[in-house]
Amino acid sequence: MTPPAVPLTQRAIVQSRYGPVRDVLALSETVPVRPPGPHEVQVEVRAAGVNPIDWQMIEGNRRLIARRRFPFTPLFDLAGVVTAVGDGVTSFRVGDRVHGDNEVDAGGTAEYVNVRSGLLAAVPAGLDFAAAAALPLAAQTALTCLDSGQVADGTHVAVIGASGGVGHLAVQTARAAGAHVVGVAGARNLDFVRSLGADEAVDRHTDDLPSRFGADSFDVVIDCVGGREQWLRAQRVLRPGGRFVTIARDEDGVVTLASAARLLSRITARKIRGAGPRGTKYVPVFLKASGSLQRRVNDLVGDGRVRAHVSRSFPLTPEGVHAALEESRAGRVTGKLVLQR
Repeated sequence: MTPPAVPLTQRAIVQSRYGPVRDVLALSETVPVRPPGPHEVQVEVRAAGVNPIDWQMIEGNRRLIARRRFPFTPLFDLAGVVTAVGDGVTSFRVGDRVHGDNEVDAGGTAEYVNVRSGLLAAVPAGLDFAAAAALPLAAQTALTCLDSGQVADGTHVAVIGASGGVGHLAVQTARAAGAHVVGVAGARNLDFVRSLGADEAVDRHTDDLPSRFGADSFDVVIDCVGGREQWLRAQRVLRPGGRFVTIARDEDGVVTLASAARLLSRITARKIRGAGPRGTKYVPVFLKASGSLQRRVNDLVGDGRVRAHVSRSFPLTPEGVHAALEESRAGRVTGKLVLQR
């Protein structure tokens, strides 16, 4: 296949410093397009997914963990078409449809971005770019939660935040594994959670797991919401040796040295408390994105057992990016938000 003509410069929505989205993101029309390195794939971006980590990083809430160099092109999740490959890449060719979580370099708001080949996977046949861009970070995180919780056929699982980006994929992935799944969400999303395959859906505002189900009801609780109360309630419903798997923290906001120290202290204390075969295991999940993990997700997508629910799509323009990130920041998103050209 003849490689497409790729320009020397491109349009991209670029972050100039830390701060509110509308203050620090702007369109640049002179961003260089560099050739891919030996182990990189150049992708023409057709769609980008939005995750809470995007606005958290833009605002600088996580700068203690991962500091950015400016100018920076944000959004980690992307899908598009391969326009060039590095000399050491054999797994992709020009013209392939690919998607992935570009976990460090991001680039979803650019026209072209270089991605390490090990982070990419082929888009499943029949999946459009918007749905493909909605999957990587959230679906890989959901699958990592199941791996960490040792979810298998017959496992009883509760998913807290079952209608959100990670949560709605965790419900489906757990059902695909043969688990009995209870989804916890707001009243307006209970029918949606049931449509994902949850065996039961619980209103988080009027009910809670301990009063509804009682002690020793679950093997695994997957927490996609955060807050100390999730951990306390989970201990009242988990069976001896059960696992509390969480992607969230007890407190949100800017990560400081003090808050990081508190987090480490809590994780350590909870792990010690859960030691032994009958203790409640505290399992924090931190995603390590990869193409191999995405391919496992795609196997489930390809046979219809998992789908990303795109609740709203925005144009991949400065105004569209601003609006999508602000909607994500406001919370209460059902499924995923995407941007597309």
